[in-house]
Amino acid sequence: MTALQEVWFLFLAVIVIVYVILDGFDLGVGFWFIFAKDKHEETTLNERKEIIQSIAPFWDGNEVWLLAAGGILFAAFSDVYATVFSAFYVPLILVAFCLIIRAVSIEFREEFPSPTWHKISDIAFIIGSLGPAIAFGVLIGNLVQGIAIDANKQFTGSFIDFFNPYAILIGFLALSMIITHGAVYLRVRATDKLAAKATQWAKLGIISFLAISSSSLVVSLIFHPHIIDNYVDLPILVIIPLIGFTFILLATYFIWNEKDAKLTFLLSSLSIAFSILGAGAAIYPNLVFSSLNEAYSLTIHNASATDTGLMVMLIVAIIALPLILVYTLWVYKMMGTKLEDEDITGY
Repeated sequence: MTALQEVWFLFLAVIVIVYVILDGFDLGVGFWFIFAKDKHEETTLNERKEIIQSIAPFWDGNEVWLLAAGGILFAAFSDVYATVFSAFYVPLILVAFCLIIRAVSIEFREEFPSPTWHKISDIAFIIGSLGPAIAFGVLIGNLVQGIAIDANKQFTGSFIDFFNPYAILIGFLALSMIITHGAVYLRVRATDKLAAKATQWAKLGIISFLAISSSSLVVSLIFHPHIIDNYVDLPILVIIPLIGFTFILLATYFIWNEKDAKLTFLLSSLSIAFSILGAGAAIYPNLVFSSLNEAYSLTIHNASATDTGLMVMLIVAIIALPLILVYTLWVYKMMGTKLEDEDITGY
């Protein structure tokens, strides 16, 4: 074990946190897209167009962080990258397909005034948003409970194993988290009329999240008690989920009482961050548990690149990541203002 392996585990956690916070809200709005109105229906308010425009400046930049996470796995923990992608090749290809049709629907929805084209684009946007959200949660559920990895770091199961009850539960937990985050985001960015509706959506979202998270915690403790081993061995780690739980309670209070939208979004983001940190503390030093034998698990120790490779990448990351962060913050500062009615353009 070297300090570089620890650093890159932390880097991976930070990148995942940034991705879930940023891309989480623009995936999350896809669920509420189902309940938004289109001007071709009984109202002249085109809420669906407004939702698209609320994420238009950001969605593609947000997905850069997904590429960064994949890049870290490929370069720093290549064995994990190889095993996970070979194990779940078909589901991950479907995720890629969802992201592609989602991108097409965002970019081309307003290119044609046809109601039929809008319906096709809307269906693609909804599927393209919800599919990855659930799939990423299911993937995390599989990695936490364990997959069939043998002594040679090879996956010996089938892709059908991806769809097991526990992993699907975690998939719906992820979905409930991001749809709440998406509704909270719309309170900040959308016009007053849609923001008022998003407030009610956020209330529904937080109820679903609290219910599913409570259920998943109980199920995890009963069927996968290894997730609390680190907390038993080092009790001070409990402060991480406690802080996360505090932020969840504060976010719930702010949502339910319709408090300041920007502060609510910050609380939602912090609750996501500490939830992921808590999960990271639970699995450390494992990256993928083996369901065949704990000794076969892929860890930051047996699945990492050489120290030389990690050091070279660290130098690159120290230079590149701050630049990406500064650019991201600049984009949000320049283009993240609240939408007005006159900003909603197109068909």
